[in-house]
Amino acid sequence: MSETVRAALLMAMWVSTLVRLAFAEQPPALLVVPSHATMLVGEDRTFRAVGQNGRIQHNVRWSVFPADAAELKTTADEVIVHTLSPSSTVVLTANSGGESAEATIEIRAGNSLTPGTVMWSVTRLPDCKAGNLTQAVPSANGPDLYDQEACPDGIYIRAFTADGRELWRRRLGDSSLHLPSGSEVKDRTEPGEQMTQDVNGARMGFLHFRTMCDVVSAGANKETVAKMARDRNLQLDAKQRASDQWLFEEPGSRCVIFFDQSGAVVKKKKTIVTD
Repeated sequence: MSETVRAALLMAMWVSTLVRLAFAEQPPALLVVPSHATMLVGEDRTFRAVGQNGRIQHNVRWSVFPADAAELKTTADEVIVHTLSPSSTVVLTANSGGESAEATIEIRAGNSLTPGTVMWSVTRLPDCKAGNLTQAVPSANGPDLYDQEACPDGIYIRAFTADGRELWRRRLGDSSLHLPSGSEVKDRTEPGEQMTQDVNGARMGFLHFRTMCDVVSAGANKETVAKMARDRNLQLDAKQRASDQWLFEEPGSRCVIFFDQSGAVVKKKKTIVTD
């Protein structure tokens, strides 16, 4: 092959790459996460607005429609939605820096969601294909889930909390998946835990996420377990803290943790609640 032909081919490949990337849609400047949620009347759920890097945005103005379906309480840079009445078309809107984004909420009556209901979902990045969804090693204030998406300009990793709030996203390039230094993940495929995606390609939350019984290890002391409970917004009263059996109730499960006389975990009992 002559140098002229080789140069022409390289130029064509370079132009083709530029064209492909040029037509790839940019990530939204503002995104509300989770992007869709299913809730019961009387429940609370926290939402946030994130920018193109997946980081939380500041000075966000929030509104909800219809106003009689839910009320809003802002806390730091997030908003807590408290549901008031059933509605299938509630829209939560965020405005920041001249940009606007929405999340949709379905509010249902009753005491529990139908088994198999997806509690939250997050909109996939434009022009990207779903990859692996993995469980993060539990850590204080760290992500609970990593979502891998294959996009025209490379592979992206998005970090989420268990309730669907994005913490950050990073582009790793076209090579095989390598998480940021110091991060660890393990396969999310475990009994009783499921993941799905909707017909529009949004990434869905787990129908059953890891409970206290799943993450607490034998031998952990009471202070460690109490901190893990605080990180998951689970309450412990003084009477229970003084006992050797701690009960935690989370959506779809009930967990009893047993301590020995030294205050170390010796046994766990997890009960699936289907109602």
